[in-house]
Amino acid sequence: MNPPEKSKSIHNLEERMGKLEPESFRYQVLGAAKSFKSSWIQLGQYLFTVYKDRLYKDWGHQTFEAYCAKEIGIRQNTAVKLLRSYSFLEKEEPEFVRHDAMQERKPDRIPSFEAVNALRLAHENERISEDQYDDLRQDILEEGKEDAEVKKKIKYILKAGSKNASPSPEDKNAVLKKLTLYLKNYKNDVSLLSLPPKIVKKLDEFLEILEDYQK
Repeated sequence: MNPPEKSKSIHNLEERMGKLEPESFRYQVLGAAKSFKSSWIQLGQYLFTVYKDRLYKDWGHQTFEAYCAKEIGIRQNTAVKLLRSYSFLEKEEPEFVRHDAMQERKPDRIPSFEAVNALRLAHENERISEDQYDDLRQDILEEGKEDAEVKKKIKYILKAGSKNASPSPEDKNAVLKKLTLYLKNYKNDVSLLSLPPKIVKKLDEFLEILEDYQK
């Protein structure tokens, strides 16, 4: 059986690597890009250095985005997520990205950069409580759950939170106006029912209270 054909992007990376010294940092970045799926954290670390120190200019690229697209073969959106995900881990979870800690961690427990990016966004979201964040952190950093599962859980948390959240003053006023209009229209129908005056009076009093409340 013939070996599977290499993708064009992998072939391009290997071609560039063949023109460089294996000891060079530029070669190491390309090597990390080649092993992207299994070692995105290392690639994120390298790209962070490339971006921070503007090494891409030394390598003949005007912008970081152009370097990522032409040399690494990744889109701008992916490059940005990699940078932000790695920066988040370096700042919030420095122990996680320690070299020896990464060596000891099983491959299936290394989260994807998409999952870490979702955790980063959850960390910045005021609608997610500290306990909920800790639960998400456990799922992503300790158990290595897939980003699709993580995003689904975050969506559920936010949806449940929106149901329990107190309505804004604008929402309250809109509901009150709607209720007042409804009762005024309903009052016209009540007059056709020949109900006792006491009921009509109570309705008038309630309408008056609602209108005063909105002033």
